[in-house]
Parts: sequence; C-alpha cells; structure tokens
Amino acid sequence: MIECIRFRSVLAFDENVKEVFISEIRGGAIGRWGGSITPDVSERIEMEIATFEQVEGYMEYLYFVWRVVYDSGYYIMPYRTLAHASAVCYALGITEVDPIRLGLDFDRFMQTDKPRFAEIGLATNATKSQIQTEIMNLDFDEDGERLGERELNENVPALTIYPSQRTAQLLGYFRDKLEYMPFDDQATYYTLLRSNDLTGVYGCNDGTVLQEYLTQAKPYFDDLIPLCAASIIDYPTNHIYISRKYGVVWESRFTPDIEMILSETCGDILYNEQVYAIAELVGYTPSEAEEFRKVLSKRKRLEYNNHRRRFSKHKGLFRKLINEGGWSLPKAYIAEYARLLYTTAYLKTHFPEEYTRAAMCIAAMDS
Repeated sequence: MIECIRFRSVLAFDENVKEVFISEIRGGAIGRWGGSITPDVSERIEMEIATFEQVEGYMEYLYFVWRVVYDSGYYIMPYRTLAHASAVCYALGITEVDPIRLGLDFDRFMQTDKPRFAEIGLATNATKSQIQTEIMNLDFDEDGERLGERELNENVPALTIYPSQRTAQLLGYFRDKLEYMPFDDQATYYTLLRSNDLTGVYGCNDGTVLQEYLTQAKPYFDDLIPLCAASIIDYPTNHIYISRKYGVVWESRFTPDIEMILSETCGDILYNEQVYAIAELVGYTPSEAEEFRKVLSKRKRLEYNNHRRRFSKHKGLFRKLINEGGWSLPKAYIAEYARLLYTTAYLKTHFPEEYTRAAMCIAAMDS
C-alpha cells in the first residue's frame, strides 16, 4: 500500500486573501497563454472560478494546494487526480498540461451543474517528515490548528500528498532542467519512435504494448495521449484503434456530430470524456452523463434499459457505448501519463548519463 499524508488547510483566508488569490489565477493565465489571452480562455477561467466558489471552502482549499506547490522546496507533481482538466489549476502551476488545447472537459473534474468537492492529489520526492516540516513552515492562521496527521477522517476535505513517490524522486533530480522543457523536441520523439531502448522511460518496460505502439506514432505530444490510452485499456479495441490510426479507413456509421466526437480516436471510444459528450448530445445533463458512465463501467446490465431508449435515434450507438465506453479512461488522467512518458524520454535523450545514474540510485534505495 502506498503511504500518503492528508493535510487540512489551516492558512488564513479572508476576503482580501481571496481577492489576491483570484488575481494570481488571472495573472497565471496570462503567463500560460500569453498576453493576448483569448476570450475562450478568459471565459473558461471565470467559469471555473465561479464553479469553485459554489463549493463551500473550495477556494480556500485550492489556495492551500497552490501554496504547497508554489512554496515547497521539493519537487511536487499532480498524482492520481483529474485536476489536469482544470484551466485554473494549469494557470496556477499545479498541473502541467494545457487542458484547453487538449480539449479536457472541466466537468470531468468538477461538474458544473452539481459542483462537489474534488480533491487534488500530489506526489513529492521529499520524505514524509520533510514534507510535513515544509507545510508547517507556511503562514498559518494564528487561531488555526496545525494539522497534518494521517488520522484525518477520509470525509474531511484534505490535501493528499504521497511522499517519496518514485517518479517524483526521479524528476526531482532534474527540477531546474524541466522548468523550460519544450513539448515539441524532435530528438525526444525520435527516441520514442525508434523504440529500441526505452529502459527507464515511464510506462515503457521491455515488451509492453505501449513500446510497440510508439514505433507507429506521429511526432507530436497530442498523439501520445490516445496511444497511452489504447495501451492501458484491456480490451481488443485498442488494436483496432492502432490499425485505423495508421492506414485502415473506418466507415462513418453515425451522425456527423457523433463522428466528430469519435474522430479524435479514429472511431473508437477511449476516453470518459467521449462518453459524456455523446450522452450530452442526446440530452443528458453533465451529472446524468457521469452516472451513465458508471453504469457502463460497472456493467450494471439491469439498468441498461433505463438508458437504451434515449439512444433510439442513433442505431448501434448504445451497443458501441456498452462495448467500448465501459472500458474508457479519463483523458485528463491519460494526459498526465503521456506527460510523464514524454518527460522521462526527454531526460533520457538529453541527459543520458545523469538520468541513468539517477534511476539507478532510486532503484538502489528501493531495493
């Protein structure tokens, strides 16, 4: 079992702090997307802020997460979280993949029609005692309880941190080098595509399906995401996706708006977000779409008929959702998987000796 620590925010957070924090979010957005920020980005940021404010205490919680990431002297990365779908989290530097460019659905993180508390997980290269000390050095509310205990009730809104996480330890050695890492480095893609030695690259142990798929990839980051999803999904459609992606043309079977959703993955359903988008096209609300996905993923066959009739105008679509939608994964999660794949390949490409030494050092500590 992976050890974790849960922290409840005890930072001072009054209206003045909140106002400054929202300014930091907007300023971070300008830093991420440039001075000429588009109306779409601005609207997305304001929508997310408004949604967060509907959940009591969430802005305070987000502020605490940001302070931990921003102020920490250790390497910290998002872990086991769907926060990658949040433009606000990207603007604050909590996550590192652009959710708008990648088309990540914010409703996957927090439903806008029924907002509820959504926890963010972090992983660090620091030990448990180091991260506890680091957090205790933040500016606490004088009246607040200095709380960072594992005994926190699971129902208490808290920040979960995984200390001494292996990938975070490895990337921690190269913190300065990763600060300005480009996502269009052709040498890195050459490393991934030739695929003859990917030892130490995230998710690419010898003989993995992903390693086989990478030999056929296109040299850009967006292409890594469906490849990672197809390699993880334990269902035969992953091979269908690969064959369609690289040469086999698939026939259009549905309406143009449905085909548009499926076109990103060559006609297959690989992402939860595709299930939501299809469900919303036939009239589901975001929260209803989430419940429908759970029915598919848990194979609740007795509940199928409650949904089947809503797809009556789209012949064959409900069967496709049953066959593929239940195996789908959150694109927000897979985007982080692809980022770690690319990042470790980048380090292996440009700092091969240092990367090998760091990987061996961590392996020795684990043994």
